[in-house]
Amino acid sequence: MEEDKLLLLQLIKNNGKIENLTKKGYEYSEIAKMISDFIEQELISFSPDKIELTDAGENEWRLLNNQFKKKKIDKFISPQSEYLLEEKKSIYDVYLSDEF
Repeated sequence: MEEDKLLLLQLIKNNGKIENLTKKGYEYSEIAKMISDFIEQELISFSPDKIELTDAGENEWRLLNNQFKKKKIDKFISPQSEYLLEEKKSIYDVYLSDEF
């Protein structure tokens, strides 16, 4: 859950798309609830034009990045966990995703 919190803060910070959260199994109503909670905790500010991190949100984002030991580019780009393989493959294996 904390990693998903970091992902949502990162998406808000970088004006990203919530597709990564929906692919992780979150419903739009759950994402809206998380955003509502962030507003109540004053981690983000919401206006008709935009959503952005507050100073408290920036601090929380930094704290979570440190907690998960994200550095440099990892702070801005997260791997899409739905595409990570559980077992390591040989360089000679051919992997075909279920999506094809």
